Amino acid sequence: MIRMGITKVGRRGERGYRRKSIGEDSANDSKKRLKSVEELAYAVFGRYYRGKRSKYIEIENALLAARFPITYDIYLSKTLFYSLIAGFVGLILGFLSVKLFEIANFFHFKYDVPDIFVTYKIILVTIIFSCLGFVVMFISTYLLLYSIPFSRAGDRRREIERMMPHAVHFMYALSKSGISIIQIFEALARHSETYGEISKEIDFVLRNIRYFGKDLRRSLIELNEITPSQTLREFISGILTVMESGGSLQIFLAEKAEQYRERAKVEQKSFLETLGLFAEIYITVLVAAPIFFIIVQIIMLAIGSGSMMMIYGIVYVMIPFGSACFIALIQMITPSDVKKFAFLRTKYDIRRKNIENVPEVRESEAYREYKRMQMRLKMREYMKKPFEKMRENPFLSLAMSLPAALVLVVVGGFHFVIPAILIAIAPLSFFYELKEKYERRVRDQTPNILNGLSSSIASGLTLMKSIEVEAKSGKGGIYEEIKKMHRNIKWGAEVSDAFKMFANAVKVPALTRVVTMISEVLHAGGNLSEALNISAKDAEMERNLAKERSMNMLIYVIIVYIAFFVFIGIVYMMFNSLFPPLFKAFSTTSTSSLTVPLKGGLREREITDVLMQAAIFQSVFCGLMAGQMETGNVLAGLKHVIIMLLATWILFFLLL
Repeated sequence: MIRMGITKVGRRGERGYRRKSIGEDSANDSKKRLKSVEELAYAVFGRYYRGKRSKYIEIENALLAARFPITYDIYLSKTLFYSLIAGFVGLILGFLSVKLFEIANFFHFKYDVPDIFVTYKIILVTIIFSCLGFVVMFISTYLLLYSIPFSRAGDRRREIERMMPHAVHFMYALSKSGISIIQIFEALARHSETYGEISKEIDFVLRNIRYFGKDLRRSLIELNEITPSQTLREFISGILTVMESGGSLQIFLAEKAEQYRERAKVEQKSFLETLGLFAEIYITVLVAAPIFFIIVQIIMLAIGSGSMMMIYGIVYVMIPFGSACFIALIQMITPSDVKKFAFLRTKYDIRRKNIENVPEVRESEAYREYKRMQMRLKMREYMKKPFEKMRENPFLSLAMSLPAALVLVVVGGFHFVIPAILIAIAPLSFFYELKEKYERRVRDQTPNILNGLSSSIASGLTLMKSIEVEAKSGKGGIYEEIKKMHRNIKWGAEVSDAFKMFANAVKVPALTRVVTMISEVLHAGGNLSEALNISAKDAEMERNLAKERSMNMLIYVIIVYIAFFVFIGIVYMMFNSLFPPLFKAFSTTSTSSLTVPLKGGLREREITDVLMQAAIFQSVFCGLMAGQMETGNVLAGLKHVIIMLLATWILFFLLL
């Protein structure tokens, strides 16, 4: 059918091909326009930066560490060019803001000033605001663009250092197969989706060898100079020492694997102490302090010296933006892992991909019909099992929950904002927790299964029999997929492909790393029992670190809960003890001719609304903060958000 489609392409296929060509042309045009902008910026400002490499060595190193394919002078020229554009936008905005203020008659002087300032006040204010807008936009844009390479290099450094223990375990298992260091590097570089940035660093070494004719030693030295990770630099220095001294690579990798396991424990302990410090600061600054400031401002408002704007600033600026900054800061310092699931291709997948990459096949009507049928089958499968797809990708639930929440807010108004938030996030939280529970179960079972397989093979059983024995040793979770893997091997699938299909079915990144290691060892003809034993140690380290973080952070999650309930408890006491006499005094003042010391403008409805909004903000951000500290993922905090929002709803709609 595909062969017929290659020789005869229908009109629909031609139209699809034309649409694709138009899309490619537009993408190429946008790239050309971007390139022309860079050329213009370099032509104007490049001469200023050329020849000053020593002055800008930091940005050059950051660009290399971030793997940005651009030189420092071109990047700085582009940065200055875009900053000037932003500056002129700021200048226009400053000029327009003065005109708006002038229309509102905003400018007037409270103190005696020279007549020249009164006469030319609009001109002077226009110049000041325009210059201020230019300076603010220019500096902020320049600093933002200048910091991007450093930020990207920092992200790569954290991911490399987080994945180093897993990568070293991978290399150690392959070294037991007796293959060379180049072959080990090639195997690691092939799995960038599994091992992330460290695979890309090793691929840099291989490209130098393949395309530039450099030897391994020189390539490793160059990587040592530009990599952002100090841990990887130390590892490369060790590899170079082994190469020059003729030492044993296996012994070196075994020592490094043990060293990184111990280092991971020490680093996690230090990281958890830092998290604890952040939690205490957050509770003090953004949970306890706001309610104290609000109480003070309300009392000052009652006596005529307070301001509702200050209360609004605390509720709408201090709480949300401060909390968001804390969550982002914790996300930045958290050691990053490769969270994305990597699909492992079997030999059948590779053959199919090669066939699909043939231009004649892709342009055929038969291939387009095949893709349309594939899309229809996916949609049909999704319609049959929508909740299964939502469990795999919890964000799909937002397509169902967000419209319902918006309709509720539009129809019911502000008083239904808490139920609307609950409707929006409850499905997302539910499916995320299902997925997290499944992954946690797989992570807990994996070391035991790998140890069992290793022991069975070491005792003389065949791999087929070992898998069968292990499949019968447990129920649920990963054991059901092991039974399927056993059937696949029994029905004629290759062992490596059966393991890959097993990992693709489970869809847990930690297990994908294990299967990647096992498939490479099988391909190299190594000792499978030792490879399974090494994989078990790697998986056990991952499990222990996750459990240790969860146990250590539990106390801080409880503290966040205590702080939140203290917050709403104080709000409850304010409405029952502080506000009634104040509101009563104002109501009697408005109907009496007596002069009372209360001069402010307390309005019960306004105070109630702003405190409810403060409680809603605290519910959301305290919950997200608890989840971020507990697992390193804000989605884990949605269940805490739901609990706290329910407490807020009970307080304001049932108790008050």
